[in-house]
Amino acid sequence: MWQWLELEEQIGRLWHRLIGQTENGYPHYPAATVTLESVHAALRTFFHGMGGDHGLLLTATLPQTTRHRLRWKQRLGHHQEKLPQAELGPERLLLPVEISLFPEVSLNRQLYFWLAAFFACTDKSPLPTGDPFQADLYFLQRAWQTSQIICQRYPGLKQTYQTLCTHLLAARPLRSLPVQEQQIETIIRALLGQAPHAADPATLNLLAHVQHPKPDFSNLRANKGYHSFLPVPLWGTTATYAQANSNRIHTVDETQTSRTISPEDSHSRKAQRKQFEQSERDDPLLLNRFEKLLTWSEMVNVNRPVEDDEESSARQVADETEEIAVTTHQHHAATVLKFDLDLAPEDTDPTRLLAQLTYPEWDYRRKRYHADHCQVLCQTAAETGEQWIPDDHARKQFRRIRRQLEALRPHREILRGQPDGSELDLDAFVRAQADLLAQGSASNRFYLAAHEQSRDLAVAVLMDVSLSTDSWINERRVLDIEKEALIALAIGIAACRDRFSIHTFTSRKRQFVQITTIKDFDESFSSQTLRRITALRPGYYTRMGAALRHVSQLLAQQPKRHRLIVLLTDGKPNDLDHYEGRYGVEDTRQAIMEARRQGLKLFGITIDQHAQDYFPYLFGRGGYAIIDRPERLIEVIPALYRQLTS
Repeated sequence: MWQWLELEEQIGRLWHRLIGQTENGYPHYPAATVTLESVHAALRTFFHGMGGDHGLLLTATLPQTTRHRLRWKQRLGHHQEKLPQAELGPERLLLPVEISLFPEVSLNRQLYFWLAAFFACTDKSPLPTGDPFQADLYFLQRAWQTSQIICQRYPGLKQTYQTLCTHLLAARPLRSLPVQEQQIETIIRALLGQAPHAADPATLNLLAHVQHPKPDFSNLRANKGYHSFLPVPLWGTTATYAQANSNRIHTVDETQTSRTISPEDSHSRKAQRKQFEQSERDDPLLLNRFEKLLTWSEMVNVNRPVEDDEESSARQVADETEEIAVTTHQHHAATVLKFDLDLAPEDTDPTRLLAQLTYPEWDYRRKRYHADHCQVLCQTAAETGEQWIPDDHARKQFRRIRRQLEALRPHREILRGQPDGSELDLDAFVRAQADLLAQGSASNRFYLAAHEQSRDLAVAVLMDVSLSTDSWINERRVLDIEKEALIALAIGIAACRDRFSIHTFTSRKRQFVQITTIKDFDESFSSQTLRRITALRPGYYTRMGAALRHVSQLLAQQPKRHRLIVLLTDGKPNDLDHYEGRYGVEDTRQAIMEARRQGLKLFGITIDQHAQDYFPYLFGRGGYAIIDRPERLIEVIPALYRQLTS
């Protein structure tokens, strides 16, 4: 009744109704929304089939701020507009988390697949970025050229592209723009299929240059106040990152596992490494009056305490932040968010290490090895550590697995018709006597000889014990699940009487790659081995390439015909330095190919829910297993071993 007296509330509602609900650049059809998650598997296969880079991670990205000119009502309501923008970088392919641009579900789904084809066929070289007007023209020329290549190379996509262009022209808003911006808009509409009937000669000349294979726009300059065009959803951008500064201070937070870590979402966020020299100062006073602090920027280069926000508030801030700055801090926050950063990799330090045991590392960006790049430290596992004991259910599983795999144990074989032996082969002896009487000659191979069958197999088991194994899944710790599976596998291999060794690995930058031997090839499987497994504790990070090279070298020395490496991990290769993202994946893949060239067989097992994005690329078809339910690891691993070695 008295609500009309609340003038601030009434004015706020009226302003929101008039200005706050202003339409964005493109329409939005919620009923026809298609999410990236719903097409992710098919889209990844399609992208690879179109010739896309198998090493790229296909992931979702949040809407990004655009630089196009806003309408006056939009400028009143907000000073910028965020739109979903597809982008191809050296590490990953970023696609919108959802598309609702068109009124039909089929069209929105086709747009995802067109973008995949676009990025698979586009030129990855950097475009000129000096003048904004030139940059827009060069971008349009590449988009036009890529679209024409796709339509010529894959005629089945030509009709799809024309349909998308027709609907996009209908959805693209018509606006009054300055001269150069209007020229760009006219060119865009012409490239989408709209005839430029009313275009002036200068615009037609620019259009002809855009459609030329090798145009030159170096003599053009943007007018004052020039804004870029409204993004075209059919054409994605390519990004090339400069080498990041490598003077970052690394610290290992050994209390990380005791803090609250939120579940990882599926969005990739842009980030940048920065070194803030003011953030470590211990000034006793804040020298600014609070009423003068009108706004905070996204990253302030001052020393201030960590804000312990709730998880929901912290995640909301992360979603609304355009670019996240990554730096060091001495304090710990109560809530830790886990998400994927679209972060430029650090430059590699090529300095060779002077150590007793070093291995090279593959740099996919330079397409060469860094010699003596990683130092491997070897040790024997301790028998004391964590007080973990398998439960009764696990013990029953161990006994069942032992009985199952004992069937693969080599048996004593009796060979007939041998030239020497401990007993006569009566059938062969009678046959020889008959031949002697009938033909005057006979074979002397009429003995029985006992022979022990041999599988002629050596197996090296390599397990990841990085910090992530201290996390929990379904009320069970990952490391405990891995311990159970490792014991089950060891019992099964011992029951087969195969020659095997067990190693774990963890790392902390390239100077510290620790390989811990639980059982060597020359050791017998005993209670000591079991005590070493139960005493395992989490380490640091996952420099997988160096660990694989070391274990491959050990296995290659075994005089067996068949040699197998079984890798058990829970996540992607990563470390504190440059060893992250695609760099770590490519080095691991190179280490796997090196081992296979030595005649070794490798098989990877992971419980990472996102492993489908990189595990097939690492091990290839038939060379891996992704366990979607970690509690089944104890059952699956022995079965996989039986299949691999039978």
